[in-house]
Amino acid sequence: MSQAPARVTWTGRSMFLFAAIGSAIGLGNIWRFPYIAYDNGGGAFLLPYVVALITAGVPVLVLDYVLGHRFRGAAPLVWRRISRRTESIGWVQTIITYIIAVYYAVVLAWSAIYTWFSLKLAWGDDPEAFFLG
Repeated sequence: MSQAPARVTWTGRSMFLFAAIGSAIGLGNIWRFPYIAYDNGGGAFLLPYVVALITAGVPVLVLDYVLGHRFRGAAPLVWRRISRRTESIGWVQTIITYIIAVYYAVVLAWSAIYTWFSLKLAWGDDPEAFFLG
């Protein structure tokens, strides 16, 4: 009977903390949030945002961490260990994570190409025609 390979773990609490903070903040809050706040009433948008974050975002994040720690596995395995019928929840989490990763790759590609354009001043004397034409 062969043994399962050793499971990879965090090297320390600080590494986990940095990964969790990076995951929680994400590009959405840095890149898109100011625009959404402005478009939906500025500072007045912060109140429902904070309420939603506290009532939905934080509890779901804590639930995910607690279940992952308790059942020692990735999302589909954790939900399967809870009940065979709930394994699909883990797969939905995995698919959403994949979609977000693809989205971030596109945003990073845009950033790289616009950085390249800015280094070459590719728009010349007419940036409007370059970007909108």
